[in-house]
Amino acid sequence: MGRVLLVNMPLANLRWPNLGLGLLQAALTRRGIACDAAYLNFDFAERLGLDDYTWIADHFAFVLGGERLFAKHYFDNALPDDDSFWRDVLLPADPRLSEQDRRDYQRIATHVGPFLDDCMAAVDWPRYDVVGFTTSFQQTMPSLCLARRIKKEWPETKILFGGAACAAEMGIELLRQFVEIDYVFLGEADLSIGPVVEQILAGRGSGCQPAQVSWRAPGVSPEMVRTRADAVPGLTPGARQDALVRDLDALPYPDFDAYFTRLARSPLRAGIDPLLFFESSRGCWWGEKHHCAFCGLNGAELGFRSKLPQRVLDELRYLVARHNVHRANSADNILDHRYFQTLLPLLRDAGLDLQFVYEMKTNLTRGQVEALLAAGLGAAQLGIETFSTPLLKLIGKGATAMHNLQALKWFSEAGIEVKWNLLYGFPGEDPAEYAALGELLPALCHLAPPMAVGRVRLDRFSPYFENPTAHGMTNVRPNRAFRYVYPFPPEVLGRLAYYHEFDYADGRDPLSYARPLIAAGETWQQLGGSVTLRYWDRPDGVLLLTDTRPGAEVFQRRLRGIERQVYLFCDTGRTFEQIVAHVRETHCDASPDEPSLRRMLDTWLAARIAVRADNRYLSLALRTPGDS
Repeated sequence: MGRVLLVNMPLANLRWPNLGLGLLQAALTRRGIACDAAYLNFDFAERLGLDDYTWIADHFAFVLGGERLFAKHYFDNALPDDDSFWRDVLLPADPRLSEQDRRDYQRIATHVGPFLDDCMAAVDWPRYDVVGFTTSFQQTMPSLCLARRIKKEWPETKILFGGAACAAEMGIELLRQFVEIDYVFLGEADLSIGPVVEQILAGRGSGCQPAQVSWRAPGVSPEMVRTRADAVPGLTPGARQDALVRDLDALPYPDFDAYFTRLARSPLRAGIDPLLFFESSRGCWWGEKHHCAFCGLNGAELGFRSKLPQRVLDELRYLVARHNVHRANSADNILDHRYFQTLLPLLRDAGLDLQFVYEMKTNLTRGQVEALLAAGLGAAQLGIETFSTPLLKLIGKGATAMHNLQALKWFSEAGIEVKWNLLYGFPGEDPAEYAALGELLPALCHLAPPMAVGRVRLDRFSPYFENPTAHGMTNVRPNRAFRYVYPFPPEVLGRLAYYHEFDYADGRDPLSYARPLIAAGETWQQLGGSVTLRYWDRPDGVLLLTDTRPGAEVFQRRLRGIERQVYLFCDTGRTFEQIVAHVRETHCDASPDEPSLRRMLDTWLAARIAVRADNRYLSLALRTPGDS
């Protein structure tokens, strides 16, 4: 029986194991196929140093800076020059880059060839009949560089490609353009990799070639995987719904042993705080109903599937016990809303001492936020994008400005890491929304700041991409960075690219009206963590607010009686009618008239200790830990 090696190339993150690779290794092992994993991303990082590796992996991710380094090695002089790449791609993405940054980037390029030499020497390649590469996180060109060397030395070795960069048409085009690749998996490979590898290994003894592999094997179809013989012009992927993993509970636990073994022997280990990776669902339940206009996640795998709560708990318990790591990142695109009643209570009571990360919608209640925190939520990734309800409706988010404000406030108050992006430039947006947004953001600077402030992208698989004309987009073309990675015609780049550029059909320039938002967002990022607006609900009936935000009217403010009552009531966004009813219910003998209540609320708005959105008022001060 032959042997398989699954390879995790640069520029994958060093802090966690590759979930897809771990699942596929476990799937092959379950079928009795000997399978190893090689985390060669560590080898490149050890050459560069942790800081340089992280800089290339993170800072240049969306402009393919890491892919470019390896593409230069692969294509030699066939690509445009470095100066053009710097001026046309890197500087526009980050004008703060310096000449020293440029020299550092060019220096890192000199390590590519020696790194590949190291890879060839570090692995006993003849031992493996099949080598599989995963292609997420700037891994495509590094994988192709190594695959070409393997094929040159051992042409009988079968090369498999899969991962995000191989989804649908992109994978087929990679197969057409790169002769190193024998098989490409176009989507979820959990069910197909075993039968495919079994037939490859069986064929090695019978003279079977890739073109002769039967797609009639259980769990395998041409919509899931293509071979070298399929790399013909005009071939397009079909619908892959039958290829999706429907029963996630039937999957094995991921095998992360190779990652933690490699981490343990890395000289960089002291600087790496590892995380576990897990998934409790695939797809997006909201996207099934109303696909967010700019979202290209999931591709054709949008259909939502989730694991049973007990299975999730059992898997996490296994991973924590095996690796003694108590932080975990969820790969889910969205939290299953049913888990509030099922999984979260299990996690709360399990005693795992586990902090986890989830991505979620913002239409939450405070009780749901508290349930997440009690279960061990250590970081939240929120789909905020903007604080304008008309813009949120335009892009199909299924949330309001008040939802976003509440969720950001409550998670910021908890002191956990909060990840979210502030976007602008949605086709068809009303420029008038941005004046109000520019005024709103300075009042929020005590909350967790946005990770990034940027113009909305056009990503493959999104509604924008599928029907740009209907969304007011024209002249769709691959992101310019792809010209500096692949020396191919525009039509080929269009099939390889995930990120695309576009023009606005109405000729607008979003910068002409979004500058106040951008400036306020960047100021917010600079202030992040250094200012506060917080309250203490004292036993003497005084609600004490402290405010250190720029432009604060006073450092301290004391609210008593009805003021205190209303401010606490507005911890959740409330309409004026709800506020009036609450005051009358709690102060029936001394309730103020409605004009007095409006003056009080207007005073708070002017002082920026509260905001008004969607005809609701929200108090902005964060509750001090220990207050209830």
